[in-house]
Amino acid sequence: MMDRDRPVQCYRDNDGQVWRVQCNSETKVCLYAPNEELDGAGHRAKPLERAKRCPIFNKQPFDRAALENQGFTFVAGRPDAPYGWTRDERGRVFQINFDLKRRMYIGGSYAPASRRNSAKSSKSRSSVDFGLLVFEHYGGSRHSNRHRVRLVEGEVFLEPFSAELTLVHYDMSRRFLEPLLRVTTFFGTPKRYDLHLNLGLWAEGGQLEVHQTQAVDSSLWRFATGQLTLDLWQSARLDSFARLRTGVGIERLYAEDDSDRSAVTLGSAFEIDWILDNKGFHNLRAEIRHEIPRYFETQPDVGTHATRMQARFRYEAIILAINDQPLSLRLDAGTEKRNDIPGIPNEWAFVANAGLRFSLWAPPRSPG
Repeated sequence: MMDRDRPVQCYRDNDGQVWRVQCNSETKVCLYAPNEELDGAGHRAKPLERAKRCPIFNKQPFDRAALENQGFTFVAGRPDAPYGWTRDERGRVFQINFDLKRRMYIGGSYAPASRRNSAKSSKSRSSVDFGLLVFEHYGGSRHSNRHRVRLVEGEVFLEPFSAELTLVHYDMSRRFLEPLLRVTTFFGTPKRYDLHLNLGLWAEGGQLEVHQTQAVDSSLWRFATGQLTLDLWQSARLDSFARLRTGVGIERLYAEDDSDRSAVTLGSAFEIDWILDNKGFHNLRAEIRHEIPRYFETQPDVGTHATRMQARFRYEAIILAINDQPLSLRLDAGTEKRNDIPGIPNEWAFVANAGLRFSLWAPPRSPG
């Protein structure tokens, strides 16, 4: 396949057909390919898509014999394609690299069983998940920070009904060039080790949970949450990380039995977000979270504070693309224990589901 970063020239043969030619003086190889896409029978059918512009030399004839006398070998190849794209033997272009950190998506999943420790039976459960916008921006090596934005992201569960929605999410990771501590060891050859304190920000606004139970229906509004983050590990472009975060938020529970309550919530979490391959096909997320809502007034069921504990593991892998929009397989497993929602038993609940997610936009990941 022709190198997208090297010049390409076009020549018209005696039959009026245009050919793309790219010669490499180092390898002494000239690749040539039709300047059009081919149909199933091998006939030229339509102009190439996403190919660099190629000037056609009409006045200057293409002297293949002269190049062969100089030691060049001519090999049939495929036309060039942009970064993150490739072509088949007919010259058709398609995307092979996807950035799931920049997309819009909608998906569905199915849980074969949702179990609680004391439950006598289990129920299957389906859900729909969506994200209006997922966007990340990396500032580069000179401005080593990454901004992450998510808008209107959530999931709706059916039978029994519940829903989660976050209107706005923003967080920022940064790699500080100056170390906090410099440790030098003198065992053998002196060596220096740097300890960096890579602090960042994490914030969410307008987070809603809707729960329907046999006892009462309720809605939990988390109006705003702000936390500090400490990255324990970062990838070169900060698109993968392992970090701790802690902070505070304000929330209010609205219940149909008029047991409304407001709280200041202390929260902390450990999370991993890891892109497992350079093409962005395999993505792994894991989170362990602990939250303590402290109520403004003493509540008859929980007293002055409640507890929420959650662990969640998510894996997403692209399996195919439709019109260069990726379709991915999503596996999700988690456990949760909480006593802040009326009607939900204060015991560990376990769930695992599998589903598909269709993403829109998802451009190629930036090189590097």
